[in-house]
Amino acid sequence: MFSGKHATGSMEYPNPEHWRTANEGRTLLPELLQKEGYHTGGFHFNALVSSSFGWNRGWDIYEDHLWDSDDSTESGLKKRVYDLLQRFDLANFVVDLKRTAVGATPPHWEQMWNDIAAFIENAPEPFFLWVLLIDTHHPWYAPPEHHHWDQPGIRETYAWNYAMRRYRDLVGERRPAIVNAYDNTIRYADVFLDRLTKKLEVEGYGRSPLIIHSDHGDELGEHANYGHRPLMYDTVTRVPLVMTNVGETGHIDGPTSLLDLGSTILDLADTDHRPGNRSSLLDGERTDRDYVTVQNVMKDGDRMAAVVGEEWKVLYHPEGNWGAKPFPEESWEAYYRTEDPMEREDRWGEHPTELEDQLIELLNEEVHNVESGSEKVDEHTEERLRELGYIE
Repeated sequence: MFSGKHATGSMEYPNPEHWRTANEGRTLLPELLQKEGYHTGGFHFNALVSSSFGWNRGWDIYEDHLWDSDDSTESGLKKRVYDLLQRFDLANFVVDLKRTAVGATPPHWEQMWNDIAAFIENAPEPFFLWVLLIDTHHPWYAPPEHHHWDQPGIRETYAWNYAMRRYRDLVGERRPAIVNAYDNTIRYADVFLDRLTKKLEVEGYGRSPLIIHSDHGDELGEHANYGHRPLMYDTVTRVPLVMTNVGETGHIDGPTSLLDLGSTILDLADTDHRPGNRSSLLDGERTDRDYVTVQNVMKDGDRMAAVVGEEWKVLYHPEGNWGAKPFPEESWEAYYRTEDPMEREDRWGEHPTELEDQLIELLNEEVHNVESGSEKVDEHTEERLRELGYIE
């Protein structure tokens, strides 16, 4: 969304230096808006897009809610313990065990609401506000007063959050309660959206463009997974995108990508900048596409990739343990999405050959080699990343 290009950084290396290096040659969306005179503000609780990972570029106010402004601090005792536990694949188990024992609730959007409201009240015009919620991110626990459907308590939630992402077969009859927990977090995110729109209305911005989208989906038992492993299935890659007050109504036809979102925002800001040379999704620029691409960079330049057409989707997973169900060898798959939206019936061989050609072309594109670096993540940030599942 920020660059109009697929990431060259890899989730195999969730450390600050790797991601700063991956993005150092790119001009990001908030930087472009800032150059056009916009006052920019970003608010979130996600350690992976914190300031030390390089995502604070172009913001007048950037609140990532980390204890330290620099996550490259020298490691201490807790860090050494994590490293030792990691050798035996126990680090995440210990983190989840601690959360289960303590019973502390994960961060919620209400904890940053006052800062968001103050930004809306005080920001000079024009301004750009970006908020990233992690409330719909596992462990999927909204505040109890927002439990519309029955779900586990906080300690049981943490325990099952660990189990469901590693030992899917243990979930069994508990799946409905896990789905309830996920749905409750979506309703809780809706409460935020309701409060935000009312605040914008009160402050005189009720007719300003507003865009709501997700960055990924989650699996709830489909394809042998819970959560969001870096897979290419629609359960993970297909996300909602809703825009209001943008001068148009209706649905966008054809395959659509978040790679176009930065250009769309800059189009609304009446600028000529187009990150990644992508076109805006709004009429006047939008061109009908036959397909869009999705990818994740893995180890040694390998990647998972998909090409999505109007009816068909072809995808590739390299050999590896990318989920509860490992891939013992590389996997080429095709799904007729019109009749099989959950992608249960692999119909490789029946798909349009042009989509396969585009998939192979994507896989053959050179990936910029990003040095992972030796920089260490501080103890607090590492624990945050483990809680969110970014470090396994």
